[in-house]
Amino acid sequence: MNNLLPVTRMLNAALNGEMDPWIEADGETRWTPRADILEAEKDYMIVMDMPGVSPADLELNLDQQTLWVSTKTETEAPEGFKTLRRERPARASFSRSFRLGTTIAQDQVKAKLDKGVLRITLPKSEQSLPRRIDVVQED
Repeated sequence: MNNLLPVTRMLNAALNGEMDPWIEADGETRWTPRADILEAEKDYMIVMDMPGVSPADLELNLDQQTLWVSTKTETEAPEGFKTLRRERPARASFSRSFRLGTTIAQDQVKAKLDKGVLRITLPKSEQSLPRRIDVVQED
């Protein structure tokens, strides 16, 4: 019966919409955090739930129109304690990419992790913003 515990946890997490995990042979849990992709006139914003992830564990890379977000975390018992039961993964990782429809002003991208929520603001480049074209009348 204990052999089914990891599978049961994975199914419960997937059904509850918490994450889409799977456990690799090396015991590392791979998961895909949920994300909202928002667009305003001048910016994109990506909002992702990152419970238990620190800014130092995150890696963000941007190449023209594609953003990659990835992390690897490892949880150990505090000094003086040993693990009797584990319901959270000891090692977890994910990698996810987002392809955006326009070129991004790379030097203006901002990322903020607050209370387990990652917000990435991606300003659109000046060349990709809409422009009004004035029409002149010829006489």
